[in-house]
Amino acid sequence: MKAPANLKKSVLNNERGIALLETVPLIVLFVVLVSFGLGFFGIVHTAVLHSIGARTYAYETFRQRTNLYYFREDGSGRTRPINFSKKQWRYHAVQHETDPRERFVATTRPISFGRGTDNVEANLETHNVQIFQLASRNERVAVNPAWIMVGYGICLNAQCGGN
Repeated sequence: MKAPANLKKSVLNNERGIALLETVPLIVLFVVLVSFGLGFFGIVHTAVLHSIGARTYAYETFRQRTNLYYFREDGSGRTRPINFSKKQWRYHAVQHETDPRERFVATTRPISFGRGTDNVEANLETHNVQIFQLASRNERVAVNPAWIMVGYGICLNAQCGGN
């Protein structure tokens, strides 16, 4: 039996366009997840490569040496000897790849790919000096960008670390 012509179909029963309303939030969610996934991949990738680099450099300079007080890998031991007997330890690490000052600072990586990081210069004091005064529950220090610093060291004698 045919429905009378004067009965209109309800707008609520119309299912045209509902897929679009379901798809837009899913696309946004997918983009956010991919962004954070690539960001965390970049952090882990940087940490692994820096670890490989620092360890290789350490083994390269320790290569079959009986006395690790001197750094002779590049021939500088003859013209300007670098002696580690005062420090009693040697440390090998990877420097920040874009720092022109040749200072030992941590490498930064954003947590989410494609978005800017917080002001890194404003966080230098917090991350390098105040990091040791943080309470057990951190509620005031930002975590973006991630700071990555990997190094390998060795004590040259038994007095290392005694101070």
